[in-house]
This record gives sequence, structure tokens and C-alpha cells, in this order.
Amino acid sequence: MPALLRRILLAPIPRLLWTGILALLLGRLVFWISPALMRAPNVTLTGASRNAALTVLVFAAGLWLFERKRPRDAGLGLSGSVSQTSRGFLLGALLLTAVTGVLALSGSYRILGWAPVPDGTTRAALLGHAVLIFLAVGVFEEVASRGIVFRQLEQAIGTWLAIIVSALFFGFGHRNNPGATWVSSVAIAIEAGALLAAAYVATRSLWLPIGLHWAWNLFEGPVWGSPVSGIGLPVIANARFPGPRLLTGGDFGPEAGLPAMVLGAALGVWFLVLAIRRDQIVTPAWMRWLAGRLRRRPELLEPAPEPAPVTPSSAA
Repeated sequence: MPALLRRILLAPIPRLLWTGILALLLGRLVFWISPALMRAPNVTLTGASRNAALTVLVFAAGLWLFERKRPRDAGLGLSGSVSQTSRGFLLGALLLTAVTGVLALSGSYRILGWAPVPDGTTRAALLGHAVLIFLAVGVFEEVASRGIVFRQLEQAIGTWLAIIVSALFFGFGHRNNPGATWVSSVAIAIEAGALLAAAYVATRSLWLPIGLHWAWNLFEGPVWGSPVSGIGLPVIANARFPGPRLLTGGDFGPEAGLPAMVLGAALGVWFLVLAIRRDQIVTPAWMRWLAGRLRRRPELLEPAPEPAPVTPSSAA
């Protein structure tokens, strides 16, 4: 293959297309092998684990086929995985606990008691089930959204534009969830899409945003009894949200409320400041070239200095 054609076909945006085709082909193959597995709902442990496993496989295969890289080169190596995931988990737990605390102080959150447990199970079993589901969801969404989509966009259009585009993609990707509105989509874009992308940029590790995402969902729903992106999964707290929709997020949950937007955005800004200090902001070559041309253009357009007037010599 000619070098120029290969360079065009394996540029970041085309790689997104090839990765999407790879995911489609893999999904068709697995459906042919096990239709029941592919039909499992996303909110079940089977469906969530399937999504996580297939996404990691597509991620690894795409890295090798189109970039000649390994998962560790893109932030999914085993080294530091436990420590980074733990840090992210702690941040996510603190963030959602702070959001819930603000709601409680404003009179918009009230615990009625323990959440009811269906017959034939235990609270510990339900909590363990939720822990595993949300771990799988965190792996699936972070590898897909940050490891594949954001990373390729960043190489194509730079960190700042990639954060905006990928955050909108992530936010409006939740548009069909129960109780979703355009407000909830914008909120998810700001407090989650931008925050998680910023966490990846600052650390260049997918494990920290995976841990943050994991704890976010776990503490929002099973622990504090809130809907998680419109889906109710209370395990520990039986809670009510008597406050205004502006704060509580309505049926979608606190993710669509003002406290989550403000606190999530603040944490995202902190990660971006950290990324700048660590010199982790990516600017593509074409952007540097364009910036250089724009800087030189005013000099080229500057009028040439007028010649000094000639003074006629005095008559003798």
C-alpha cells in the first residue's frame, strides 16, 4: 500500500470508522455463536459483562491492527491498575456523597429507611450484584467513550475540541434513558463526559475514570437510593427527593440536577489544571502549522515603511 494512502486510511477519524466496523463484525460473530448472550439486556450482569468484554476486545484489536499499539500504550495496562482504579473509586464516592449531602441540606433528599429486599435474596447479595454490574458498566463506557472515541478525536482535533465533542456524544448518548430530557443530556455532558475525559487526560490512564464512573453509579443508586440515569436500583437507602427538579434532576436522578453539574464541573476543571501542569494537552500538527501561519500573516500584510522624504539641496 502506498505510504500516502496508508497515512490517510489510518488517520484518527478513519480509525474510528474501522473500529466501529470491527465492533459490528465482532457483535455479529458472537450473535451467530450465542444469540442468547447478545440478547441479554444491558442492565443485567450478563449483558453488562458482555458489553465490557467485547469493548475491551475491540479496543485491543483496533489498537494492534490500526496503530500497532497495545492496551497499556493507551492507558489500560495492568501496571498501576489497582491503585488508579482505587483513586478513581474514592473520588467518585466522595463526589456523589457530596452531591447527596447538598441535596439533603437543601431539603431535597430524605431517607425513609432501608430499601425493601425482594423475597429469596439478601441485601448483601443485591449489593454485590450491583458492584459487579457497575464495574462492568464502568469498563464498557470508559473504554468505548474515552479509550476509543475521545482518544481518536484528541489525535485529530486536539484535547480541547475532543473534550467538547466527546462530552456531547456521551451526554446525548443517554437521551433515550427513562426520564431523560435535553437538560439531563447537557448535564451528563458537563459533569460526566467532560469530567471523565479530563481525568483521562490528566492521568493518561483509563483505570482512574473507570473507578470514578464505577463509584459514581454505585453510590448514586444502590447506596444513596437515587435513580441512576433514570434507572432505579435502590439497595441500601429507601430515599425520596421532595425538592425542585432543578436540584434533584426529577425522574432522571441527581445527575440532571444543579449540585451534580456544579461539583462535577469543578472536579473536571481541577483535572484540566492538573493536565496543563503535567503538559498532557495534545495539539495536532495541523493545528500547530495553522497557528504558525496565522502568527506570520500580520507580518506579511504589514505595509512597507515609506521612504524618507528627499530634501532638495540649497542653491549656491
